[in-house]
Amino acid sequence: MPQESMGVLVGWTHNEFNGRMNLRLQSVRSSRLKDEGEVDSHYFMMTHEQAAVLADYLFKVTGREPPKKRRLLRRLIGA
Repeated sequence: MPQESMGVLVGWTHNEFNGRMNLRLQSVRSSRLKDEGEVDSHYFMMTHEQAAVLADYLFKVTGREPPKKRRLLRRLIGA
């Protein structure tokens, strides 16, 4: 049976590898919050499409919208 764990997300990074994304999520178990240096890393290899679907899902469940791209002219004039 797969092991499940609960934790608090404390950081993330990603690297590109062979046309895919390697997403590293860092978490600590709530029982270890006071113990610095006890960070667990979890690695997920995914396609760019999977990453986009995950991002879209997170925006939807949080009720947020992705940042809008500002055009160069708007940035230059401060609009």
